[in-house]
Parts: sequence; C-alpha cells; structure tokens
Amino acid sequence: MTLASSRWLVVAALSMAAVSWAGFAARPHTLLVDVEARAALDNAFPERIGDWRLVTDQVNVPLSPDVAAQVERIYTQVYDRTYVNSKGERIFLMVAYGKDQSDGFKVHRPEVCYAAQGYTVSEPRADGLSILGHDVPVRRVDTSLPGRDEPVTYWMVIGDKPVIQPLRHKVYQIEYAFKGLIADGLLVRVSTIARPTAESYRVQDEFIRQWSQLVPAAQKPRLFGA
Repeated sequence: MTLASSRWLVVAALSMAAVSWAGFAARPHTLLVDVEARAALDNAFPERIGDWRLVTDQVNVPLSPDVAAQVERIYTQVYDRTYVNSKGERIFLMVAYGKDQSDGFKVHRPEVCYAAQGYTVSEPRADGLSILGHDVPVRRVDTSLPGRDEPVTYWMVIGDKPVIQPLRHKVYQIEYAFKGLIADGLLVRVSTIARPTAESYRVQDEFIRQWSQLVPAAQKPRLFGA
C-alpha cells in the first residue's frame, strides 16, 4: 500500500468515526434508484461479444438453498449469463444488483459463495483492470472442485464508484448519505473453466473490455464506474 493510500484510509476512518459519533442526525430515506430512474440492466448483455456468443444452457454450479436464500435477501436482481466462443470454451458472467446499500457492506463476495458450494478457494488477490479509460480495482480468486478449476475475477460498484475495499465502500455510502441518498450497488463476476493461469485471467480481461464497449452508454458507469 502506498503512503498516499495509507493517508487516505486514515482520513476515511476518522471521517467515518466522526459521522458515527454524530449519529447521522438526518438519515437518508430516498433511494438513488428512484431519483435517477435507473433502468434495469436487461439490455447490458449483448448476443455477441467478440468471438463469444450468448447461450441459454447453463453449466455453472447451482446455488445451495441456503446460499440462494441469502442472495435473494441481499440483491434486487441477479443476471446470470453464459457465453461460448468458437473453440467451445465457456465464460460465465454474473451481475448481482441491490437497490439499497444502506446497511453496510452487504455484497455476498464470490470467495464466500464458492466456499459455501464446496469449492477450494484461494486467498483473493488485489489487481486492477483498465476499462473505458479508467482503472477499476478487481479481485482475482482461484477456485476448484475435483475435476473443475474456475478462476474468478470480480469487482463492485456503489452508485457509480468502483470499489473493492469494505472501508471505501462505507465511505462512498456516507458520501451519498450526505446528499440525502441511499446508494444502490452491484457486483460483477466473470469466471472460466480453466487452470488459474495468467493466460486464463488475460482471456477474462479481454472479454470484459470487449463487453464494456458494447454496453449502452447509460449503463456503463453503473457496471464499470464513472
């Protein structure tokens, strides 16, 4: 962590403490999604993304009933898509959207979700990905079942701010609260069935960049940050 980042986190922590001490005298009651009339993300998943085409047969591991119930409580909408390329390789794209981020860090992180499904999960690794001209912080996670390796890349956006650290998520939530708004947020997860190598993640990165170019302009900040 750089000195500048350390100072930012210290300032953020002090700001949060001050806000907590004040007790949020005027808690927001207005959802950002209502003020900005944020449309559903149904049209954010094109039929074709480069060499990849959308398919309807799902081969991803289904959620267990308890995990599915938790996801349903957290998120307003979950979009689960599978794409296949000319080599027959598959890539899984999941976007989980929640319209109310007022209760803290509510995102169900993939490493927790995969572990609950019986996967062996590596320690998440911080990384960055240049998308649409700006850097988006991401996490890389290697997951595996017997006979199935599935490297995962994911990130989160609160409002239109990309975020991966719980502290920054909380700070952004507070920023919206000072504007009288309850921010919405989402998690984007991309994974493939392959050995967790640098090449596997490079394929995911290229897919993400190609996808970002095809998403409608109004949806880009919500998925990739402003």
